Amino acid sequence: MGQIMKDVYNTDWNHVWTEQMRMSQRSKNRKECSSMWEDRESAKRFWDMSQRDGQKRAKETIKDLHIKPGSRVLDIGAGPGTLAIPISEKVGHVTAVEPSKGMLEVLDDKIAEYRRENISVVRKRWEDIDIEKDLEGPYDVAIASFSLGMPDIRRAIEDMQAVSSGHIYLYWFAGNTSWDEHSLRIWPTLHGSEYYPSPKCDILFNVLYQMGIYPHMEPFIIGRSEEYATLDDAVNEQADHFAIKTEQQREILRQYLKENMQFENGNYIYDARSTRVRIWWSVNGPEKLV
Repeated sequence: MGQIMKDVYNTDWNHVWTEQMRMSQRSKNRKECSSMWEDRESAKRFWDMSQRDGQKRAKETIKDLHIKPGSRVLDIGAGPGTLAIPISEKVGHVTAVEPSKGMLEVLDDKIAEYRRENISVVRKRWEDIDIEKDLEGPYDVAIASFSLGMPDIRRAIEDMQAVSSGHIYLYWFAGNTSWDEHSLRIWPTLHGSEYYPSPKCDILFNVLYQMGIYPHMEPFIIGRSEEYATLDDAVNEQADHFAIKTEQQREILRQYLKENMQFENGNYIYDARSTRVRIWWSVNGPEKLV
């Protein structure tokens, strides 16, 4: 037991995160998480899905933030503006950080469509940000919603803290997602290699703990099931998640989904439910050890 406790205390959890993220991205044939959103059409589908299924969740997310009419908000990994657009209605200013070409194109369109003059966009990965030159801190609220693909998560959080004067909110995954479970089964057939899930909230909490940050953690379930009129619709929607590049891979995925999706009332049902976690703390509050 003593050795076990010693190993736990001596573990560099940031290194564990880095290695798990590296293995995950390598197994997915991607250099980084943002690469899957380079395509404008993929980003547009993400926006449409968020409006169709996620408006209620976005409202609940915003309701829980410590924001006021004059607040300055930093949205890290803003995507097409899923949170930045509605948050901008309620605060003084939003800085949206987003690196992906497709997401940026849709974000620019939505800023113009909704006439949001209080959103500024930083077109970089969070890892490449110069917090002195690129940002307009301090921010009352910093939020990273399912955008923690940074390999050095400790440094990413240190930079968040450096530009924050209020609260930081991180949203991430608790346990394997539905696409993780499917990928663990089908990835070797699709790609000839093992699939490695990204690091989850247990590693993230341990990184924070070693930094002297003791956050609130609130798990929740996103209970979304996606319905498709045809198998081809399902394949088209899921192709990015499974890194489909060839017609052969497409046919493998098609057969897999046919065998593993439910068929009800003339529609194919893809169970996309997963457990997520909301992690938050006050930069100057009791959650941080000074």
